[in-house]
Amino acid sequence: MIKSEALILRRFRHGETSLVVHVFTKEHGRVPFIAKGARAGGKRSSVPLVPLVLLEVLWKQSTRSEMQLIREVSLIDGFGTLHNDLDRMAWGQAAIETLGRTLTGAEPHKTLFDATVDYLTTLTEINDKHDNLFSQFRLMVLRELGYAINMDIPENPGTTLHFIPSQGKVTKQNNTGEFAVPVHMGSWKLLSILNEKSFDDAKRLKIPLQAAKEIEKVLDSIYRHAFDSWKPLQSLKLIKRN
Repeated sequence: MIKSEALILRRFRHGETSLVVHVFTKEHGRVPFIAKGARAGGKRSSVPLVPLVLLEVLWKQSTRSEMQLIREVSLIDGFGTLHNDLDRMAWGQAAIETLGRTLTGAEPHKTLFDATVDYLTTLTEINDKHDNLFSQFRLMVLRELGYAINMDIPENPGTTLHFIPSQGKVTKQNNTGEFAVPVHMGSWKLLSILNEKSFDDAKRLKIPLQAAKEIEKVLDSIYRHAFDSWKPLQSLKLIKRN
């Protein structure tokens, strides 16, 4: 039997009583499971198979199918306050949605898994700065999946830089003919701070609205470049933003 901490990324109906769940496990990466009887109650459904909870999943490795059968599941952490506030829940779901769109195969990403749990835990503890945390989370995903942004600043840069997603860095001028995102020096420095600091540090970082918008545009551009058919996250549409 195999046992691992897990976060549910996606879930689908399977017949009348069962679910197919795509799970991010700490030791085995993304694994698709079938949970028989999960929609009809009973032994295997005592713990709800829903996003935004930390689970321990037990299964026996199948050599005949990519789909694994959940044998047992137990709750480790329900991240209680996330489920009591629509904004917090949406910020948490945005992280899960990001992972669901970027993780493929069974390659383990233990650092990213632990960072996701840390992110969800931090969301339960704070009342604001959620956008700071999410920007940090997006940067973590890029680093762990091999798309880290080069934070170096060119010499004599001026007040406005140009971030080129295909190169993953900023230049003084965009003479390449490629798509670029204009970003003010102050916004780029704040993005660099987010890239280096912990989630706990982000709780105290004040980012002006204009800088936050520029940071979001930079991150959106590199996600569109790195991941095929990237679209705006549905979860963020639920968030009340200025």
